[in-house]
Amino acid sequence: MLKMLFKLFFISSLLVITACAPKPVLTPPMVYEETVLSLDEIIEKVRGDIKAFKAITDIEISKNNRHYDSISASVLVKMPDWVHVRMYKLGMLVKDFVVMGDSLYLLSGKDDPNLKKFGREFHNAIFWWENIQEGVLYSSGSEYIIRERNKEVHIDKATLLPLKQKITTFENEIEITYEKPIEEQDGYWHPSVINIQTGDFSFTVNLKKLLRNPTLGEFDFRIPEEG
Repeated sequence: MLKMLFKLFFISSLLVITACAPKPVLTPPMVYEETVLSLDEIIEKVRGDIKAFKAITDIEISKNNRHYDSISASVLVKMPDWVHVRMYKLGMLVKDFVVMGDSLYLLSGKDDPNLKKFGREFHNAIFWWENIQEGVLYSSGSEYIIRERNKEVHIDKATLLPLKQKITTFENEIEITYEKPIEEQDGYWHPSVINIQTGDFSFTVNLKKLLRNPTLGEFDFRIPEEG
């Protein structure tokens, strides 16, 4: 009996220790650590065959450094400049909208002048390598810095993952930072946290899942018919 109790105590103690042990921190492979790349090579490697992403996210919104709202969202982004966002609160759909270029199409929920801005900057954050083909590439320590007419992008030399970017528009400056790289099941590495600062608003986007080139349905990016 004592032997059985001791065995059970040992097993339970082992389970507790295993559960409390710190999880190993995974880091993206440093594939390009010893490689010097040109701008064209960087764009070619990070772009690959990617045309669209689907992101499952939690988003914290602040205004003037104060909490403004918390939402979950399913976001589809597609080249060249399309975004379809479905926002949820407590599991219920509260907003459904499409941004195409400079146009906003509200499918459901209340209108908000910041929807178009969020959609546009989310697209810029995900497809960070677009519109930098004419930029100038600099090397600075462990980073590449790419400066284009209205954009500056910093990326990690060893992994080619984005670190931050700054976009200057006629309206304001947008600052985007990237944190906590994670790996998807297909081996694709990406930042799991994206911070977007634009005007009075800031968005902290936690990417719970990011799918490359997902199968798109009939209602994805569909806009209301006019008249």
